Amino acid sequence: MKLTNENIAAAVDEIQNFFEKLNVSRQDKIKICLLFEESLLRCKEKFGENHDFELVKRKWFGTPKVMIKILGEPYNPVTDNDEKNIFSEIVMKNFLNYERTQVIYRYENGCNEISGFSAQKSQKIKIPGGSLAVAVFLAIISAWIMQNFPEPTQKIIAKNFITPILSKLFGAIIAVSIPLIFISIVSSICAIENISALHNLTTKVFKRFLWILLFAVISSVIISDIFFPVLNFDFSGQISLNNFGEMQKIFDLILSIIPQNIVEPFLQGKILQIVILALLTGICITILGERVQDIKNLVFSLQKIIIEMVSIVFKIIPAIIFLCIVKTILQNSMSEILNVWKVVLAQYVIYIFLCLVMLLKNYFLYGVNISDFLKKIYPAALISFITGSVSIVMQKNIEICSQALGIKKSLCDFYIPLSNSLCPTLRMVSFIVYSFFAAQFSGASITMSQLFIIIFFSMQFTIAAGNEGGGGFMALMGLLLVQVGFSFDAVGEIMTANIFVSNFAAFISLIMRDCDLLAFSHSLKQISP
Repeated sequence: MKLTNENIAAAVDEIQNFFEKLNVSRQDKIKICLLFEESLLRCKEKFGENHDFELVKRKWFGTPKVMIKILGEPYNPVTDNDEKNIFSEIVMKNFLNYERTQVIYRYENGCNEISGFSAQKSQKIKIPGGSLAVAVFLAIISAWIMQNFPEPTQKIIAKNFITPILSKLFGAIIAVSIPLIFISIVSSICAIENISALHNLTTKVFKRFLWILLFAVISSVIISDIFFPVLNFDFSGQISLNNFGEMQKIFDLILSIIPQNIVEPFLQGKILQIVILALLTGICITILGERVQDIKNLVFSLQKIIIEMVSIVFKIIPAIIFLCIVKTILQNSMSEILNVWKVVLAQYVIYIFLCLVMLLKNYFLYGVNISDFLKKIYPAALISFITGSVSIVMQKNIEICSQALGIKKSLCDFYIPLSNSLCPTLRMVSFIVYSFFAAQFSGASITMSQLFIIIFFSMQFTIAAGNEGGGGFMALMGLLLVQVGFSFDAVGEIMTANIFVSNFAAFISLIMRDCDLLAFSHSLKQISP
């Protein structure tokens, strides 16, 4: 082809069409077209319109490649610094010179060659459960291979190699989780502008949340004990062993909430005392207001740093899951390992029970047709089930509740985000069920004082972990196991079970949230007929 404007434009269109058929990013395609168009125009100025050029397009080892060839004396249009040129040499060189692409000029056999390469967009493989599911699968395969080793070798691997590594990894997770809990509580209180708002904020809503959580706690404890009978006292209040001793432990636990100094709770991981210090710090900052504005800004900045630190450290979560499952399989029988299905079933039973109670409550108190209600919220519920998240569908949920259910939008805008943060009921259910499973796994029983710790921390950690699963939930679960003295080895099966319940939990959570919002709107008479 001749180096005419028409041929140059046609060549650029051909290059564009070539890359459109391939999985190349739009940004790369634009850069390649600009680079070759400018290079050809410069060659036209150098050699004239009657000079020939050749355009070559092909895939080179799976990578899209475009090349122009021009016979004649050596001339590199990329490095031409003529003042008439639109782009400088630096701009031309950096059009494609980055990690995934590059441009190369060479002169060979009397021919100027300019080549451009661009990697195709990588396609992320979507695996249900993500990296945790991969860790579980690899752990099962690895443990199955190791079971062919002699039994002494298996014990050495589990005790002398896996256990020390797990201890260090868990230590890292807990080390960042403790400051995260503190700074999250402080920053949440600091976000409230004044102490009056702190005192009067959504009293009615908080009461509803508290009653929902308490009902979920009672239901979870009863059903969990049916699946994992580890409680050593009956529900008549008669403790089977040392009644006075257990009551004394609870009394001492309540007294131990009060910290004796600021440093000790952080050094010894006393979560109750850390929570008290965080509440006290946040309230004081809120009372002082603008007089300590710099401190408030520092708190928000520290929160960003801690969250980023946590996100980095939590990348080791799949490794922890892998090692926990391998160790569990090597040290336990298959029947003990299959207890994971009991964990899944226990949660499903509790989820369905709680959901039915809330649906029936609306039916009998407010005459809400259950079938009609579920049809209206189905689009949002389906998205939450597919994604395993109730946060991602929040805006869609607000739209459905305000339009399809007739609830005032101002109430939806207020209630739904607040409920998502402060009343993730089913996440608390998971903490309780997993604690009962961990007790049975550890061969331990749950005393009244331990049950008090489990319930208190489950409610506290529920708010910290929110409705989403992942590394944050596992870290808090690890902290809970530390407080009650149960084995860390249970974490592998706990996270395996969590893969099978997270999506269903998100689905049921959204239904329950909308149920209570509808009931709340009826009580406030803020619903359209």
